[in-house]
Order: sequence, then C-alpha cells, then structure tokens
Amino acid sequence: MHLAQRAYVLVLLTAVLCVVGIWSDEPALAYLWHIPAALLLLGLALEGWFIARLPLEAQLSSAPRAFLGRPQPATFQFANASARPLAVHYTPAVPAGFETLARVRRVRIAARGTVRDPVTLLPVRLGPQPWPKLPARVLGPLRLAWWTRPLDPHSRIVVAPDALRSPVRPRGLAGGARPRRVGGAGAELHQLRAYAPGDPLARIDWKATARAGALITREFSEDQHLDILIGIDAGRFSRVRVGRLDRFGLYANLAARFAEVVTHHDDRIGLMVYADRVLASCAPTRGLSGVMRLRRALEQLSVQAAESDPTAAAVSMRALLKHRALIVLLTDLDDASVAEQLKRAVRLLAPPHLVLVAGVHSGEIGALARAEAREWQDPWIALAAAEHEARAAAQRLLLQRLGAPVVAAPAEQLEQAVFARYEALRRRRRV
Repeated sequence: MHLAQRAYVLVLLTAVLCVVGIWSDEPALAYLWHIPAALLLLGLALEGWFIARLPLEAQLSSAPRAFLGRPQPATFQFANASARPLAVHYTPAVPAGFETLARVRRVRIAARGTVRDPVTLLPVRLGPQPWPKLPARVLGPLRLAWWTRPLDPHSRIVVAPDALRSPVRPRGLAGGARPRRVGGAGAELHQLRAYAPGDPLARIDWKATARAGALITREFSEDQHLDILIGIDAGRFSRVRVGRLDRFGLYANLAARFAEVVTHHDDRIGLMVYADRVLASCAPTRGLSGVMRLRRALEQLSVQAAESDPTAAAVSMRALLKHRALIVLLTDLDDASVAEQLKRAVRLLAPPHLVLVAGVHSGEIGALARAEAREWQDPWIALAAAEHEARAAAQRLLLQRLGAPVVAAPAEQLEQAVFARYEALRRRRRV
C-alpha cells in the first residue's frame, strides 16, 4: 500500500492540529487532531475491505506460439466487474524468455467494463514460457491510497525457432516417406576432376589416377539425397549476446531455417545439441517430419552453464550416423579453451563425413585492433585484440587444413553464408 495525495493532506492536517493542540491553552483544541486521523484510518479500512473483494482480472491475448527473435503483438486485457471505475498502474512483467518491458503503464477501467493495452513482445529464449503475475496497484474508491494487487494472466506462450520468410517451403510426404524411384533413374558419370580433401574414397577413379599420376575423382549426375546433421554448441559461451539474441538463439534459428532448405532438396536432416554432454539428438529424417522433429527438440533446450565438449559430441555423432553425411557444426570459433577439442572432433568425424564448421565472427574485436589510440591503455587493448584475431585466424586455417570448410561471418550474415556454402558443396558433390 502507498498513500495517495489525499491521504497526505489528512496526515498534514493531523500534524498541524496536533501541534496547535500542544501549544494552545484551549482544552477543546487538544484532541481536535483525532478527527482527521480517525477519518484517515476509517477511510483506509474501508478501502482495504473494498480492494480485498474487488473483482478485477487480467488476461494476455496473444498467439499461443511465438517465433524466436521475431516481434509479436500482444494485448493485456483488464476486466472490472465492480460498479466503480478504477485507476490501475501495472508493470508488464514478462517471463525470462522475453525481452523486458520495464516501463510502468497506466490504465483506467470503466465500471463493469474492460480495457485493452497493446504491447509488443520480443522472444529471446526458446521453450514454454508461463506468464508471471503482473505487479499492479489500484487506487482506492476514496482516493486515499494505492493498494497492491498482483494480477495473474494465466497465460503461457511457447517460443519456437523462427521459420523462413521466403516462398521456400519443405516438401515431401508428412510421414517422411520417399516416393518410389521412376524408370530411368540411376547414376551417370558426369565428369572426372582432381581429388579434393574430403571426397569419398569410393569415388576415386584409380585407373585415371594411375594415368594422371594424381588422385582423380568421379562425379555422377544422379539426384543427391544427402544425410545432414546439424551440431549446435549450447555451452557456456553460447550465452554471449549477438544483437537481441544470444548465440544459441541465433544457431537455433539458423538450424530451423536450414532444415527447411535441406528438405526442399529432398535431403535428410538431423540434429545434435551438446554442452559438456549431449542434450538432444535426432537421427536424419526426410520430409516434414524431419523438420518438425528438429523444431520440437529445439523448443525444449537452453544454454548450459558448463564448458562445451565437442569431442564427446563427435563420438555420439559417429554412433548416430550410419552413412557418410554432411555435419554442420555451429560453435564458437574464437574460444581458445575448446580449440584443441574442436580439432580432435573434426579428426574423429572426417573422414568418413564432411564437416562444415560455422560460427559468428565479431567485428568489434577487429575494430579494437585497428582503433586509433586516444588513452594510455588503448595500445595494450589493440595488442590484445590483434592477438585474439591472429589466434582465431590460425584456428580457422588449421580446421581448413584438416579438410573442414569454415564459415566465419557476422551474426546478420551467418545464415546466408552457411546456406551458400551448403549449395556450393551440393553442386560440387563433395558429400
């Protein structure tokens, strides 16, 4: 409870009359201050009784599902079933999965009426988000005090990974089944080319290799139906913010959209999320069922406080995959603490699989390395940033030498860079 302006007037009047009674010789004035004090206490008691029985309800009107990182309109609706109009101040509290709306909002509700207050929600974490009670206060009918009255919206929104906003949609049967092969389908030699690291050994043309004195690979023109596994790092460092989302949220959105692109080509899509242990895994599946399995798995996950262990995840990936596959690892390429484990993971997976390692390349560190010195500590900051950039570049170069293509791009460009590399690998038939 917080006193309103009218109550402070009565408090001031009580104090003035009390001082007058103390300093006055008139006996009649000695107890005059009791009148405003009694009126204040009686009014507060009546307001407390009224507020305790006040039929005031709050509701959140919004879609039951929200997309990560995509603003969603919503409305707080307040219903007043009493015969008096109400003034309500409330804070639009949100779950941990939404960006905070800190500003106190004010609404006036007519007698036996409702009022709607529109807001815009921004989901920043995946998973079901039960709505907390709204901290609110109501002005009493005598306007003596603001009374605390938490309001429970009884609402729940599930935050799912974002979807593609382009016309591309997953194709295939809902159950993931493949249509039967048609007459004339089969493998046809397309061309011979120089061997590239990561090419399957079964595609090497040994006769052409003997004639040329160098490894030669056969390329076929048959339709490709690839197995693709997305590995997402959900370790401690994935909590770092990149714009409005953390890195795990960025990777989750990329994985969900990538699944739509993959199934459009009739490839199979799978998922493995790991930190110090494997948190979720889905074997590669074709069609809409593969996309939905991946999205449902991501909806239940969050960043862990533990360090990532890509080596243990690589062992699980080898056990999960039965055929040669394209493995897309979404992880931090700049974290020196897991660099050695990431190298071991790539060596475990390739061969037989082709590993594509992708991560966010922050331009802020490069800007620090190139910034003009203005303070005495700026040269040391630039040296540390340059050392960090050199170490990250060396790690990316080492992964490429191990036969793993590397995609390092700013957060807003990472998705398109991964899609472009996937299309290039598919055209070159590297998987």
